[in-house]
Amino acid sequence: MFTRMTSLFPKRISFKFLAVSSIVVAAVFVLVFIWISKQQEEHIMNQVRKQAVILHKQVVLTRQWAAMHGSVLVKKEEGMRSSPFLEEPDVVAKDGTVYTRITPSILTTSLSDIARTDGSYYFKLTNTDFLNPRNAPDKIELAALKAFRSHAATGFFETEMLEGNKTLRYVAPVSITDNCLQCHMAQGYKSGDVGGCLSVFIPMEDAAAAIRYNNVVLVGGGIIFAGTLVVLMFVSAQTLVFRRIGTIRSAMVRLSPQAPEPPFGSEGDELKEIQEFCYILDERLKNQHEELEKKIAEATKDLAQTNENLEKANTELLALNQAKSDFFSDISHELRTPLTSIKGAADILARKASCDDPSYVDIIKRNTEHLIKTVQDFLDYSKIESGQLDLHPEKGSLKTVAEDAMLSYKALAQKKSLKLVLDARDDPDVSFDQDRIFQVITNLLSNAVKFSPEEGTVILRIFEKNGRIHVSVEDEGPGIEEKYHAAVFEKFYQVPDRNANRIHKGSSGIGLAICKGLVKAHGGTIGVVSEPNKGSCFSFALPVSG
Repeated sequence: MFTRMTSLFPKRISFKFLAVSSIVVAAVFVLVFIWISKQQEEHIMNQVRKQAVILHKQVVLTRQWAAMHGSVLVKKEEGMRSSPFLEEPDVVAKDGTVYTRITPSILTTSLSDIARTDGSYYFKLTNTDFLNPRNAPDKIELAALKAFRSHAATGFFETEMLEGNKTLRYVAPVSITDNCLQCHMAQGYKSGDVGGCLSVFIPMEDAAAAIRYNNVVLVGGGIIFAGTLVVLMFVSAQTLVFRRIGTIRSAMVRLSPQAPEPPFGSEGDELKEIQEFCYILDERLKNQHEELEKKIAEATKDLAQTNENLEKANTELLALNQAKSDFFSDISHELRTPLTSIKGAADILARKASCDDPSYVDIIKRNTEHLIKTVQDFLDYSKIESGQLDLHPEKGSLKTVAEDAMLSYKALAQKKSLKLVLDARDDPDVSFDQDRIFQVITNLLSNAVKFSPEEGTVILRIFEKNGRIHVSVEDEGPGIEEKYHAAVFEKFYQVPDRNANRIHKGSSGIGLAICKGLVKAHGGTIGVVSEPNKGSCFSFALPVSG
């Protein structure tokens, strides 16, 4: 199949390289796209599920509040029926206005009608012994009620098509409280029983649109990146390798002056031609050797003639051997040259020197380091999640590791005129994996430097308290609201920007999640103390070795 595919291209190794590299890059892109797409889709679905759970809790709390007060008094509109389950459901004000009491059940139904009119979401209260036909359960709710009353489940999600739209349904139980018994005691309920279930329906149009948009962005960005990568690979190979092969091929033509092209078949690429030329050259040498043997046999009749012929034959043989040696020398030289060029180019890129425009080298190096760090972050977090993280603990100084971490960010801090301060009042012996704890501290310092204002101060403290050694990084950045403190340590989560109502770009979103996993693997804890406009203090604690 591969031979048939490459036959569609001209018999040149450069085009075969282009075809193979394009296929490999495309295959990798497809696999990465599928994985990232699934992760993003699952993330969006989790957000929708969390929204459904929150809506359910809000409705339940509203019902509980109404039940605590017995009922809710509202102005009785024309056509509104009074509740048959309450004594004196109507109240007449001094000005003659009539108010009626509504129960939590009627309140729930009214709120659901309003929500459904808005079109964003709606909900439905159901029970097996319903009094209102609107509260009759469907098949899903009947199965849910059976599971709730057997204590087999506390809530579940179901995706279904309703009125031609894909909708997420969250079904959870509604428990009877003491305040509910004044209306439901006649039905045989007692406090704590499952009085019914509440279905929350959330249309999936917005979630589906977000998933489609993410996929389009991924495909577009992936195609641009893959195309650029293939072009760069092809241009580099053309300059460093294929052009050299062309030079070797020209030398082969010079060694076969009787024909404009090398004396071999037209099948295969340039490397195949070189291989066939070596075989032909070897065959020619064998033929020459046989011819020389024949000439020697004939020349034995006349010694003088034989010596003359032998000298001539030896001269021809030496010439052929010299040609053979020159050819293999040329091949060795020409193949060694591109390899040396590749190594030299790599050294040049690493040193950022000898380039016409060093800014492009900086871009390549910076983005390569960023991609390597991003991939390494995902690999590290994958190991943490799967429990395959290997630690190599040994006793050492946290202060020394902290000094190395601060040194690595000294240049970046100077660009922002930041002041880096190390306050290491205690430094007891601690058993830890120095590389992993260095990774934790540098991640915390990276965030502190990134979000600190110009001419600010970042303080790294090390102190012992309650049998544990604590490391904290304080900054003067914008701070984090308390509701986000736990979420910042989750993977792919970033705190929204309060001013721009967006998420900070430029990171994978798993740095703090990796910190949490590494600290937890050491038997430690990690957390944050922060308020808006008052900076942040990220800290972790490790047990002190005995």
